[in-house]
Amino acid sequence: MPSRAPWTIPVLSILAVAAGVVLTLASGAADIGYLVVDAVVGVTYPIVGALIAARNPRQPVGWLFSLGGAGLALQALAGGYAAQGSLLGWPGTDVAAWVGNWVFFLGLGPLLLLPLLVPDGRLPSPRWRPVALALGIAIGALTVLLMFRDRIWLWGRETPNPVGLAPTETVVAPLFAAVVVATAVTAAAALVVRVRRDADQRRRLTPILAAVVLLAGSVVTDALLPQHSPVGITLFALTLPLLPIATAIAIFRHRLFDVEVYVRRTVVYAVVTGVLLAVYLAVVATFHTLLGAEAGVLVQLLATAVVAVAFAPLRDVVQRAIGRLLFGDRGDPAAALAQLGQRLEASGAADRLLDGAAETVAATLRLPGVAIVDGSGATVSATGRVPDDAVRIPLASGGRTEGELLAAPRSPGEPLSPADLAVLADLGRHLAVALAASRLFREVQASRERLVTAREEERRYLRRELHDGLGPGLAAIGLRLDVIEAKAPAELAPSIAAVRSLTQTLVADVRRMVHDLRPSALDELGLVGALEDLAFRPERGPRVTVRTPAGALPPLPAAVEVAAYRIVQEALANALKHAEARDVEITAAAREDRLLLTVADDGRGLPDAVREGVGSGSMRERAAELGGALRRASRPGGGTIVEAELPLAR
Repeated sequence: MPSRAPWTIPVLSILAVAAGVVLTLASGAADIGYLVVDAVVGVTYPIVGALIAARNPRQPVGWLFSLGGAGLALQALAGGYAAQGSLLGWPGTDVAAWVGNWVFFLGLGPLLLLPLLVPDGRLPSPRWRPVALALGIAIGALTVLLMFRDRIWLWGRETPNPVGLAPTETVVAPLFAAVVVATAVTAAAALVVRVRRDADQRRRLTPILAAVVLLAGSVVTDALLPQHSPVGITLFALTLPLLPIATAIAIFRHRLFDVEVYVRRTVVYAVVTGVLLAVYLAVVATFHTLLGAEAGVLVQLLATAVVAVAFAPLRDVVQRAIGRLLFGDRGDPAAALAQLGQRLEASGAADRLLDGAAETVAATLRLPGVAIVDGSGATVSATGRVPDDAVRIPLASGGRTEGELLAAPRSPGEPLSPADLAVLADLGRHLAVALAASRLFREVQASRERLVTAREEERRYLRRELHDGLGPGLAAIGLRLDVIEAKAPAELAPSIAAVRSLTQTLVADVRRMVHDLRPSALDELGLVGALEDLAFRPERGPRVTVRTPAGALPPLPAAVEVAAYRIVQEALANALKHAEARDVEITAAAREDRLLLTVADDGRGLPDAVREGVGSGSMRERAAELGGALRRASRPGGGTIVEAELPLAR
């Protein structure tokens, strides 16, 4: 059960702020800019801190929120008491004015340290401990220095400090600016490091990061402005509330501190209580007007009856509204299915059909983590953190289990409701079909790649056999015919000539078949040599160079060699015919399990409206056949670049 003790701080802070505002306004204070800051921070920070601390009393972040607001609320109260008390002769006004000069920093200092500890109350890494310790010591020392500065500032009026030792203008003010700026900037940097390092927390901490960066910016700006500048005060009043607001967004939208169940119940009963109280007062006022003051008991009974009758339906209405905020569309399965359908429809390719599907499911049902795994156990789509006790929903299509849908509970110890499970089951049926479609696409693509690879390997084998076996054999037959013709009688000459002609025709056919089966340059020169042969241009024209940054290429499958050669051949032809380029550079490099090809020119680039012709379509199809990709784009400095990636092994 959440503790109620942390709520003492926001209640007392709100009372202190209210009293301080009333007393200060009654005194006619000249400058109430910082009073606005005290009021805003003294109300917002303790409420968010209580929400966190009530659920997790050992979480220091909640207590720092509460302490930050309480410090500024005490300044509002002390300043208001000193301002009004000095006019009315109240006791202890000098002490109150002195306290108001430093008590605010008991709140502002921890408040600026908050980003160091968000969200789990721990530093980003042990290396941050000396930094946090140094900042803590600096804040403590500055608080003591504020107690003994030589001036007391009270809502625009300055008086000597009876216990003042340190000069405000030359010592305290510069040190205050330095410590505050160092703390704010360091804390913001720590949060940036945490967000970059922890991908699971990135989406949840983004609103807080934005608020912290804006707050740090206002701190730096205020330090550069003159002391008590209205611009700096305005920036503080605008940016300081952003941190609790961003934290509240993270709590509601991304369940940052696991307090959403507690928040839901608190909000539901607060709204119901407020509405019923308003209804009660309205009923009492209406019946008093109609029946007169003598019907007091009857009016109270009627109002109580109305409240009793309205309680249950009103609670249900509010519960549904809050539930939609926290639990999404679980009460409206059609809306949930529509959102998932839109996500699947927006997918560009069958192999990326489930990209973002987990995030859509999580956002639809307000779940902190969702993962979709296929039949092999590989994660296809995921968002957030999925714990070991996540709900597992089998995804089956056509009698075959395609994978599982893993859904994290909204809070530790709070299992998903039957309504949640029913919606997840409905979503699971669509996800299973999508998983099956993705699996079939992968299987078809793998089969296509195997066919292309087998075809090109067989062509290489046939070319080698024809070139090295049948071709030389036919040539040898021609030579033997020459020997036979020299020794044969004259009457056999026509027959031998006919056989020789047939043999020559067969040799020509074999040569043509060898040439058509596979580019001869690949077998004679290798891929790099074949590309250099393409680049060789004795006539005047663009200069074509071939580069292999990684040195010699490894042995390549026949299908990859042919695809790479034909892609470069077509890209080079386009550059020479249409680009009006002066230089063309061809690059081929092997990176891990992929062959990377680039054809770049310095010509006029692609037109604004690109129409893909037969040659460009052929390049893209050759890359796709092997499971690769091809990209054409205009270069920033002018010209066109064609990039292809071909897998070396599947």
